[in-house]
This record gives sequence, C-alpha cells and structure tokens, in this order.
Amino acid sequence: MDEDIFDNILRTESVFKNQKSLNQAWVPEKDQKLLCRDDEIKRLLAIHRPIIDAKGEFSVNTLILGKGGIGKTLTARYFGRNFRRVALKHEVKITVEYYDCLQHRTKSSILRNISERLHYSAGHGYSDNEIMQQILKELKKRNESLLIILDEAHNLSSEDILALLNASIGFGESNSRFCIICVSRPTDWYKVDNEKISSRMQDKISMEPYAKEEAQKVLKYRKNLAFREGIIEDFVLELIADIVVENKNMRTGIDIMRACGIRADEKRLSQIDSDMILESRNDINPTFRGDIVDQLKMHEKLTLWAIARTLQMSQNPFTKVEAAYENYQVLCEELETKAHVPMSFRKYIRNLADVKAIYKDYLNPTKDKKGRQLQIKLTDISAEKLIEYFEKSVPRPD
Repeated sequence: MDEDIFDNILRTESVFKNQKSLNQAWVPEKDQKLLCRDDEIKRLLAIHRPIIDAKGEFSVNTLILGKGGIGKTLTARYFGRNFRRVALKHEVKITVEYYDCLQHRTKSSILRNISERLHYSAGHGYSDNEIMQQILKELKKRNESLLIILDEAHNLSSEDILALLNASIGFGESNSRFCIICVSRPTDWYKVDNEKISSRMQDKISMEPYAKEEAQKVLKYRKNLAFREGIIEDFVLELIADIVVENKNMRTGIDIMRACGIRADEKRLSQIDSDMILESRNDINPTFRGDIVDQLKMHEKLTLWAIARTLQMSQNPFTKVEAAYENYQVLCEELETKAHVPMSFRKYIRNLADVKAIYKDYLNPTKDKKGRQLQIKLTDISAEKLIEYFEKSVPRPD
C-alpha cells in the first residue's frame, strides 16, 4: 500500500470525536454521566456509607448479579471511582482496586497485586494468610480502607472467594477495613456459591436489562459522547435500541455503533444508516468476548475451533470429546503443527470450561454405554461465527 493512502485517510475527518467512550473498559469521567442506574448507585452508597461515617473502620461484602451486557461492571466501577472521590472530601482515605478474575484467577494473584498497589512488597515465601495480615496491618497503619471489585468473580474457586470474604472476620474487627464487591452472572455464580459464601454476603443487588426508553436514553448519550453531530439520526438510533431490548444486552448496541463508525471511516462516509446497523448486527454476537479467546494458548484455540467444526458438521447442540479430538487432529495437520495427545486435549477442554468458552456436562451411564460420557457445547456464540473468527485470526502456513 502506498504511504500516501495513509495520509489521505488520516486527513479525512473521522465520524468519531471520542471513540474510546464506546470501549468495554470505559467508565464515565468526572464531567460524564452513568444513566438509568441511579437505584443501584444509591443502594451501593447506602451499603458503603458507614465507611465514611465510621472513618474507615467498617467492612461489608456485596454481590451484584445480572445478565451479561447490562452494565454490572460499569456500575460497580463508576460507584468505586466516585465513592473514593466523595470519601476524600470527608477526609476518609480509601483505595479502590478493580480485578477482572479472568486475568487474576487466584486469591494469591489478587493479594500480591494489592500489596504492590499499596507500594510495599510482602516478598517471596509468604503464605496468603501472611500477605493478608500484612495488607490489613498496612491499611490500619495508614488509617485507610480498601474496596475491591471482583469482576467475573465466579472464576475464582469457592475457597478463594470465601477466604477473601472472611478477611475482616478472620483477622479481627479492629482490622475491618476490607470491603468487597463481587460481580457475576446468576448462572455462573450458582456454580461457586455455597452456604458459607452466602452467609458472608451482607447485601445483594440484582440488576435487570434496560427497558426500551432506558436503552434509547443511554444510547443517545453514548452516541453524543462518541460521534460528531449528525452521524446517527434518531430513527437509526431507535433501531439499535430495538436490538438492545431484543437481546437484553446494552453491550450489543454499543458494539454496533462502534463497528458502524469504523466502517464509515473506512468507506469515508459521513453518516451511519439503517443498512449498516443491520449488517453490523450480524457480525456482532451479544455476549461473545473475543478478548477471552485471544488470551488462550494456541492448542486451546485449536481445541475450541475443533469443537466448533464438529458442532457445525453434526448440526447438533452437543458433541463428544472423541469426535472433537478427530477434528482437532485434522486442524493441526492443516496448520502444520503437531497434535497433542488425548489427555492434553481433555485438559484444554477443562481450561475452556473454566473461562466459560464452553459448557461441559456428563451423561449418566446406560446399558450400551458404561461410565459417564462427557458432552460439550458452546456457551454464547454460534459454531459458524466462531469458525469465521478463527479463520480470520489464526494465521495459516504459506
């Protein structure tokens, strides 16, 4: 490509004025708003207000539940940022730390990261309990509180979740400066929840998908933040709102706007129309997170790809390990890489299930089949879309 083409494209005015406001990690700045989640913010404020009233000596654990794409993470992070700012006005020091438990999947990882964030190191060779004691001791010394947001908390083990929730109890009321907000989908949380964990959760907030009027209000606000004036007309925005309500997923609508904006810049268009919305809708899956797949190791990707191929070929919602392994071997041959043994393949399936890329279930023994049979299905994306994703993202040998 000629270098002049780069200059010509960059000289063309973009339809965006702030594309990052459509990113998944976006949290409203001080002069920006979080719309239609006032009730949840007021509830979180009422739950955590004693941190300010008691000048920091307070501990509470809260659970936020709701389907994907309805603003659970955004609400928790927005609350944490603004609560810290308000607490400082009342001369109460609080550190707010956010952890995506897809990246930090153990209590040890979280505790060691916290110790680094507090600008001291517990050093090597310390147990988790010893690191926890050091953290609480440091907080008490600084007269400071810690609020931890654990997003996708179900990716931690039940034992690790309970240990973190037990912080104030296990180390004495005088160290009650350790508050946790766990964020999860109800179906995922059910897999790790137990009686002990439930007893340590003082409060629970259940969030619902946006209604049509709310969806329109949120989308209009995000549109105004992200795009120049006149790029998306109101009747086009209403179409996106309909898609959000149909899928019960605001993330879908935000991703559609972003995809259409990129396409408009690519084709040097000055407006986004209904056809572009409908085309982009077909390319966007409501809950598929490409960032999870991108972090998989190569043979984990090949395993997931093989499962998708097997499902596509059979047109069944479930497949068995043996059938998927055969397609895995074919894929490895196509990509000129050595296939791993069935035992490793089963390990990759366990890893994929851990990050919720697949569901696995066991069938009870029958007269014909002795022993429990493992069956697998995809979680939140069609086999066709997943195959298309890998065809584009995994390089083939020349």
